[in-house]
Formats: sequence, C-alpha cells, structure tokens
Amino acid sequence: MLGYKRQSTLAYVKPDFPGADRLQQRLGERTVIDHFYDFLATRGAKTPDDLKNRDLTQPNGPNEHVQEEILRLYKSSPELSILFELMTDFDEGLQEWRYRHIKLVERTIGAKKGTGGSPGVPFLKESLFKPIFHDLWAIRHKM
Repeated sequence: MLGYKRQSTLAYVKPDFPGADRLQQRLGERTVIDHFYDFLATRGAKTPDDLKNRDLTQPNGPNEHVQEEILRLYKSSPELSILFELMTDFDEGLQEWRYRHIKLVERTIGAKKGTGGSPGVPFLKESLFKPIFHDLWAIRHKM
C-alpha cells in the first residue's frame, strides 16, 4: 500500500495462506504514492503521463519533474510544506522501524530463515533504505 512492491515477497506466501489472493491482487493496485500524485494534481502540479500510466506491479521511484513541482508547491503553499514535512517524518519513522525490526529479528533468530521460509534478515535488509516518498527526500538539498 505504501509503494514498496516486491513480487519476490509473494514467493514466501503459500497459496492456501489466508489472504494470499488479496496480496497478489494488491500488487497490481495503486499505492499511497499514486494517490499523492493525484493530490499534487489538485494543487496544480503536472504529473508526467508515464507516472500516471505506470506498471502498478512495480515499485515507485524518484522523478525529477515531480520534484520540481513539489519544490514549487513548498515555496508557494506554506500549508503544503507542513504536509510534506509530516509525510517525510512518517517515511523516516518507517525506515527507523524497519531498522529496529531487523535488529529484533537478528537478535531473535540470527541467521535462520525467516517466517514463511524467507531468507530472514538479508530479506528484511533489502527494504531498509527504501523510502516511500522518494521525491520528498530527493529535494532536501534544494530547499
């Protein structure tokens, strides 16, 4: 839902697992970042067509055009700058939670396989530095 989509995750979900079909379906649905693009459009930002029509099974990534639009909105709409900072705070908090979760798993099971047969800690580490709102992070040096 937050945009970090990994088809590989489903390899560790057994077909008879409750909700497995919903997870597969969710992979092809819009995420928070897609709705963020919609929100930006309501504020006059122009989102590139390739983002609007992207393959929803793939994770989102940074986009320079979106970054320019966000910077413009930071400068012209103070109420949005508060929202953007809260979104960045949420994103940072999620990354911190991921780190703490990895350390908990590492401390608990060490190098064993994880839940459902995943590689465990190495699998979790793949997500550690993956922000949700790439564009909000990418513009920090321009503010």
